[in-house]
Amino acid sequence: MALRNISYLIFGLTLLWGCSSPRILIPEPLPLASIDEDTTEFRDLDTLVVSADDEDEANALPAEQALYRATSTRSFDLLHSSLDLRFDWTTESVIGSAELLLTPYFYPDSILILDAIDFEIEELTVNGVPALYDYDRTNLEIHLGKLFDKGENLTVKIDYQATPTRGEDGSAAITSDQGLFFINADNSDPNKPQQIWTQGETEFNSRWFPTIDKPNERCTEDIKLTVDNKFKTLSNGILESSQDNGDGTRTDHWIMDMPHAPYLVMIAVGDFAKVDDTWKGKEVSYYVEPEFEDDARDIFAHTPEMLTFFSDITGIDYPWPKFAQIIVRDYVSGAMENTTAVIFGEFIQKHKRELIDNYNDGIVAHEMFHHWFGDYVTCESWSNLTLNEGFANYAEYLWLEHKYGKDEAENHRIEEIQGYLYQASQDVHPLIDFAYSDKENMFDAHSYNKGGLVLHMLRNLVGDDAFFASLNHYLKTNALSAVEVHNLRLAFEDVTGLDLNWFFNQWYLSEGHPILDFEYKWNQEQSEINLTIEQKQDGSIPLFVLPTFVDIYYANGERMRKEIVIDSREEKISIATEEHPLLVVLDPDRSLLAVINESFTPEQYQLLYDPENSLSLRSLPISNLASDDREESESTVFHALDDPFWAIRRAAISNYDWEANNENLDKLASMAEKDPHSLVRADAVYLLGSSGDTRFKEAVAKGISNEDPYPVVAASILALKELDEEMTMEKLKVLESEEQSDIVAAISMIYGESGDTSNLTYFDRHLSTVEGLPSLDFYQSLDNLLKSTSAATKMGWMEKLELVATSTGGISPYTKIAATRSMISLLKSAEKKKNLLSETQLEELRQKIDHIIEEETNPQIISIYQNFMNS
Repeated sequence: MALRNISYLIFGLTLLWGCSSPRILIPEPLPLASIDEDTTEFRDLDTLVVSADDEDEANALPAEQALYRATSTRSFDLLHSSLDLRFDWTTESVIGSAELLLTPYFYPDSILILDAIDFEIEELTVNGVPALYDYDRTNLEIHLGKLFDKGENLTVKIDYQATPTRGEDGSAAITSDQGLFFINADNSDPNKPQQIWTQGETEFNSRWFPTIDKPNERCTEDIKLTVDNKFKTLSNGILESSQDNGDGTRTDHWIMDMPHAPYLVMIAVGDFAKVDDTWKGKEVSYYVEPEFEDDARDIFAHTPEMLTFFSDITGIDYPWPKFAQIIVRDYVSGAMENTTAVIFGEFIQKHKRELIDNYNDGIVAHEMFHHWFGDYVTCESWSNLTLNEGFANYAEYLWLEHKYGKDEAENHRIEEIQGYLYQASQDVHPLIDFAYSDKENMFDAHSYNKGGLVLHMLRNLVGDDAFFASLNHYLKTNALSAVEVHNLRLAFEDVTGLDLNWFFNQWYLSEGHPILDFEYKWNQEQSEINLTIEQKQDGSIPLFVLPTFVDIYYANGERMRKEIVIDSREEKISIATEEHPLLVVLDPDRSLLAVINESFTPEQYQLLYDPENSLSLRSLPISNLASDDREESESTVFHALDDPFWAIRRAAISNYDWEANNENLDKLASMAEKDPHSLVRADAVYLLGSSGDTRFKEAVAKGISNEDPYPVVAASILALKELDEEMTMEKLKVLESEEQSDIVAAISMIYGESGDTSNLTYFDRHLSTVEGLPSLDFYQSLDNLLKSTSAATKMGWMEKLELVATSTGGISPYTKIAATRSMISLLKSAEKKKNLLSETQLEELRQKIDHIIEEETNPQIISIYQNFMNS
């Protein structure tokens, strides 16, 4: 599963609120340049003091056993599930018949317990004979009538009706536990298609069919879906037959003949365009809304190529009978790796122009790699979730490295580190967590981000050949079965001959990460460099063993790399060398998941900007030299404008002092027109407008075209306003019908500053359709325009914003948060400024905001709202 909604939301909003530049144009951060103890919260060092009394207390027997989330006991082995399903759109119910083939797992048994949440049981038989059962609306306890031995099969048939809409709320990662969803069931929304789709992870499929809903279970399946002829269907495996029933309905029969976990079972029903592709004779297909049929191959670009790449690096050809991808409305997470039939949220459904420099490769790679790590080999418990998600996250790195180069992959890894460190500043837990409070909480930046980052360190430790050979051994040894972390360790040990307990113990079974203070001195008398590395993490976080390197720079341009190991609280290492070093860098590839506190002089920063250096190191000088007015420092930043990687060029554009060096604006103009990356062009054109130099008016206006990427057009709108407002307003008349969020945000910023309340009609049209980061600019611009309206008008708009903020269907979380923040902003202004609102209106606004917070189910968004209220 790929998490979309809140991965970096709190972190991003913390940085973005109050930022004066438009969110559509913010330069991509090169995050490691800013990860230090000033920007990341960590617990203080050495707060753990153990006294004699403390030792006595620690040695005392605990009052109760520590929480341990055991793997589910397997009493029965579910061999096959056969489902025959119809749907009642009026009641949003599933009318089903389930036939389950099972056998005792080992011990003889006469009681079978199935997961079946909130069913109406109409008939239940065991081997064709009516059976007694007890049912508490969650667990169905079936009395089998005799003792069954291992290997003795039984067939349980259940006719039932399920109404999954009765499901409770979900979690931050998966926002509903409903399991099966009817979208626009009454067809009352003309802008939304009718659909049915499912979301099984974690244990939600038992809301629509009876099963043993645990990740360590595995079965084959066949599913019959009876639907209106106008709909297409999708499920796991191969479409065996499709029969017209002669009454306006059709029954599609899907067969999955390879066993997989119940949470991976899926169905989808709706009006989809299906675009066919192929890979080595296997079906590859893309299901999108009809409007996007011509864009489907671009939305899912490189799918066959990815199948080849992941087959090659694992040494196992894609093992399943087909690979389908489908986009649905109002999805409750980012995407889900249902075996052979991946579901994605509508946020990836874009036209070709929107996909320029904004591809979906990462999330497609993530879900595809799950078909090896998660579907083919599955974590046996949610405590071991990173064995699914850590690999899928690392697949994103592997694909980017293969397809787009090392810098692109490293840029992604920097973002992963940033996301993990932010969460770790709030809470840490072991990567394999047997004491989670709720299984849904395992879907976090530990299981995902840290899991992938640890795999990257493991790859660097053993080397590429051993890493991929070990993955192959792990997959072959554990094919079509459930695993725990020790299976992974043993696979690597079998291949490499190494004892890797120390690595797995510290990175998988313990919590936290190292925080390193690094300094060095040149000892001329001894002709050696004296390194001091101190592990500064909280005393409750264990010390780490860290094999790594240092790079030593010399005046003649040479550099020497030395291997070192850090394994104590304060590590002192001496390296013999005849020459005085100009610079020593710890972990030069930045492969460790660690915070490194170090300091450099401007001259040393200039040395770090070297094409041979890792992206993390190469990025450090850009921001750190920006405030240094020496010619050499300015020259380094200017030189970075030609860096081969687009994110470095963006950082250089942002940090270069164009005002003091306006003779170089021609360079900026050239980048605005010719840079190969659209985000670099957007930044360049925006700054050209900010320069106020009307020489560039025509060059800026060229960016407002029907061919340029949307970020370039949006930046050009804002830049042109600074150079020729009359021309800008003429251009806006043509662009007002554009629905793309970057364009909408740019236009809203101009209208927001206009003071012309007739422009409120433009905001009204886009309140719920503007998406992502641009929604922050959009709503802030609305705030500006509302300042010149009456109290009654303001309150009328607050009602509209409340509807956006409490919507349960398909609205971007950024949009909901931005709308709520606008309401909170008005509340705070009204509390400070008398007569802005009446007391009655003020109280009404408070109630609306309270209602929004009460209705919100995502704890991270609630935290954001509370921060807004307290700021």
